[in-house]
Order: sequence, then structure tokens, then C-alpha cells
Amino acid sequence: MLVDSNLPIERDKLKNRFARLVKEDNDIIGAYFGGSIGDKTEDYYSDINARIILKPGILLEEKQRDIISAIGDFLFVELFDYNHSIIHYATFIKLDLMVYTLEMLEPSIQYKHIEIIKDDGTLADLHNLSKEMNYVVTQEVFDNVLNQYYADYFNLYRAWRRNERNQIESIILSIKQHLVSMWYLSKGAKPNDSDDWRHYEGEKSKLSHLEKEFLLSYTPFDITTLETFTREIAILMLEASEKIAVYDELHFSRPNFMKVHDRISFSEEI
Repeated sequence: MLVDSNLPIERDKLKNRFARLVKEDNDIIGAYFGGSIGDKTEDYYSDINARIILKPGILLEEKQRDIISAIGDFLFVELFDYNHSIIHYATFIKLDLMVYTLEMLEPSIQYKHIEIIKDDGTLADLHNLSKEMNYVVTQEVFDNVLNQYYADYFNLYRAWRRNERNQIESIILSIKQHLVSMWYLSKGAKPNDSDDWRHYEGEKSKLSHLEKEFLLSYTPFDITTLETFTREIAILMLEASEKIAVYDELHFSRPNFMKVHDRISFSEEI
């Protein structure tokens, strides 16, 4: 049975085996820990975000396989891609490994908080160049969040009229995440990818108390509150969208926003 208090010890063991391996591997010119380890906010359940930089000519997939099997006994593979793998070990520790070559690297906010394990000077330079960088909200990101919200708003109506309860719950969760994404953008923070709720709740969240309370007020979701929920979410999305558009000098069409919401009604009296 899992003992939660032992997880930091097990994570450190895996980290140390990983660090020893990359230091001894001549194919690897740089390596670092990112995520909660890099910014020193680990808790019992934090995974290991490990990144390595390879010399030219080394096969990325083959190097991943070598590392994954060498540092411990794993239970299953969540993801294995060209340069990215997510591995769950028998100790419950999760390794999120990405493999780069030099031409893939450029200054980025992801290098602001890292714990360098091995370096030929490249990572130190990237870290220094990235220190003063901040997340920039682009028109593309803003439009994508807004358009996905519009799509889910219409799809929610379809699911409601078909009485598809599980589809409704899925869409409600997605709509709430679009709102959280807008809230994060308004704070100058990068939102998570779709369907990823990590650190949106709990101590690591950037949300205000009132924002968290709004989410909790519709968790779990009660179908009888659908009309109230859609009305309130529309107000909050509009407020956040206009705030971002003004602050980041982005285009936002309030008339189009209103057309989307005026097109359908979630009132039972239709």
C-alpha cells in the first residue's frame, strides 16, 4: 500500500539515479529539472519534469528508452513520442521526460526556473536570457480560448436538448476551464492545455478566493442550475475578455460575443 509521506524520498531516489546517469552519458550535453522541482514548489505528489539536450546525430527515441529503463522499474507508459515520454514507476513516481537537440532551444519563460544538472554553458546562457521574460498573450491564444468557449456554449445547448447528461457534464467542465484560462491570461499567466486542471485548485492556484468559490459553486454540477450557470459564466467571460483585450491591446468583438449568447436560451420556457 502506498505511504504518501514516503513519496518525496522515492522521488529523490529517482532524481538522483537520473542525475548520475546523465552526468556519465557523453551523448548528453545538458540536463535540468523543471516544473515544481525547478521552481521549488514540490509537494508529496509532484512528478519529475526532466529535460535533456543531446549531441547532434543521437537518436532521440532510443535515448529516451535507455534512460527510462536504466533509472528504475516502471509500471506503465502513459506517453511515448518522438521526444517526449511520460512514465509511471513502481514507486508511484511519474517521470515527464523531454529530449532536445541544440537547434530546438531558444530563450523562453520555461527556462526561468530550472535546476541544472549538467551543462556545457548552453543552459546557463538560456536561463540568464530568460530571467526577465514574461508570458505574452497573443491574439491567436486569446481567439482560440474564446472560440472554443463559443463552440462549447453551442454544444452545451445541443446536449441539453438531447438530454445527454454525461455530455453536459463534460462540456460544463470544459466551459469552466475556458473561463479559468481567461482568468489566467488576465493575470499574465500561461493557462494549462485543454483538459488539464493541475494547479488550478489548491495552494498552487493563481486564482483568487472568489474565482475559486465560483468554480466550487458549480462542482459537482447540478442540471437544475444550468440557466443560472450559463448566465453567470457569460458575464464573467465577457468581463475577462474585455479586460485582456484592453490591457494586451487585442481585438475583441463585443457585438459578436452578444450574438453568440443571444442566439440560444437555456430557459425551460422555450
